[in-house]
Amino acid sequence: MPDPTLLVIEDAREHAILVRVAARRAVPGLDVRVAGDGREGIAYMAGTPPFQDRRSHPTPALIILDLIMPEIDGYAVLEWLREHRAAERVPVVVLTASPDPAAEERSMTLGSTAFYRKPDNLDQLGVVVKEIVEVYLGEALIAGVMGSAL
Repeated sequence: MPDPTLLVIEDAREHAILVRVAARRAVPGLDVRVAGDGREGIAYMAGTPPFQDRRSHPTPALIILDLIMPEIDGYAVLEWLREHRAAERVPVVVLTASPDPAAEERSMTLGSTAFYRKPDNLDQLGVVVKEIVEVYLGEALIAGVMGSAL
């Protein structure tokens, strides 16, 4: 069984790097891919160029999604995923700094699996990412093992 893949859709480079490091610490061997904005995240999930080769760009077992991004925000990504059923079995966890008090309800309505607010402290962000990966990717790994045993 190949190593699981995490897709991080995040426009803030420093947050994407921290998410990658924290996720790999939580699950050694984790293949972490970063889409730098909503447009790239949709292209990755759609398998459109340059992401059409699924051996090189595997379908993720988990998506961590920011909401506040230029052009195509996280809400639009959630809508696209729901409309295209591209992530029907892939947990999508929103991790955002959005100050909007309605952000959680809107995200969940659009199909996110869970909602987390980004802490201000980068060390705390690492702790949150570790928790997300362990909880949601752990479930995906168990499901994958169970599914392959059937």
